[in-house]
Amino acid sequence: MNKISKIIIVIILLLVATTFLWGKTNYQSQVIHFQFQSDTIEGVVNLPKKKFSLGEKTPLVIFVHGDGELGRDAYGYYEHIWNELAKKGIASMSWDKKGIGESTGKWLNQSMEDRAYEVIAAIDFIKADPRFNFSSIGLMGFSQAGWVMPKVVTLSKYPDFIISVSGAINWKRQSNYLTRTRMELEGANKDAIEAGVRQNEIDFNLFNANSTYSDYVTYQKEQCKNEQEEDCDFMSEERFYFVKKNISSDAEQDLKNIRCPIFGVFGAEDLNVDFEESHQTYERIFSTHNTDNYQLKIYQEAEHGLLKSKHFSAMNPGIGFLIKLELFGKRAFVKDVLSDVSAFVIQNSK
Repeated sequence: MNKISKIIIVIILLLVATTFLWGKTNYQSQVIHFQFQSDTIEGVVNLPKKKFSLGEKTPLVIFVHGDGELGRDAYGYYEHIWNELAKKGIASMSWDKKGIGESTGKWLNQSMEDRAYEVIAAIDFIKADPRFNFSSIGLMGFSQAGWVMPKVVTLSKYPDFIISVSGAINWKRQSNYLTRTRMELEGANKDAIEAGVRQNEIDFNLFNANSTYSDYVTYQKEQCKNEQEEDCDFMSEERFYFVKKNISSDAEQDLKNIRCPIFGVFGAEDLNVDFEESHQTYERIFSTHNTDNYQLKIYQEAEHGLLKSKHFSAMNPGIGFLIKLELFGKRAFVKDVLSDVSAFVIQNSK
């Protein structure tokens, strides 16, 4: 048996042991389907096995994905949150993005407004389904969902409450933040980083109203040639048009429309979203427009997903990240965040 085979066996045994130790769930899942536009969306509703402190009142938290190819459980990340919510008698709901898992369609064809209407369709469905009767229905969204959830408020009478995890504010400034963070991690000096950001501002013009994917590819090839790069990376055509459709996204105006209770949570070691800008923007807007209905909290030593940064700090999590998450279970999350989320839902359930 070679070394790689032994490592794989050890990993499998660790995962089996972890499932045995941490795998008990406090909820039972029911598969659901709803229609949105011409597509069928499949997901789950996770009902707590016991009512606990809420008696007969069962609130529902609908999970709103961030960016990327995400199925209903976000590669297992959501399951730890679902379990903690269910402990307190709180139900949860999530679905496969369009074209992922069992859902039809293509998520890369969606604008942030499309995604907001998809959430509204999910709420309409769950309220009409005779199998369910929830006391309140709120949203818990991650990163890119910071653009989606406020639009739900603007476009509908929903939701009853919002939990925004590392919510982004402005797409272009967010891109600049990612560039700075990536270059800092690569050891670039200040001048090089500022040059990279200035190049970003130029590159944004590739996504103007009249630009095409062919224009983008031609430009990228020329850039690679000028910089003498042997490997030239291109985003896919679908990704290009997704960015083009959403690059002007800015949450500020929609945030001003929020009147329901909102809990904004941020990690002080976030490599993906400028938590300081997001926190300051939320504070500025809600202190004027939603004075009595907001809570904000920054968790120290927490990364983008509110996991412990000393174990999980990564801009682009890979398979090792997911294995570690499975091994840690709920202990991967920073202290208090899961109990704070549950307490907020209970506080704002009808």
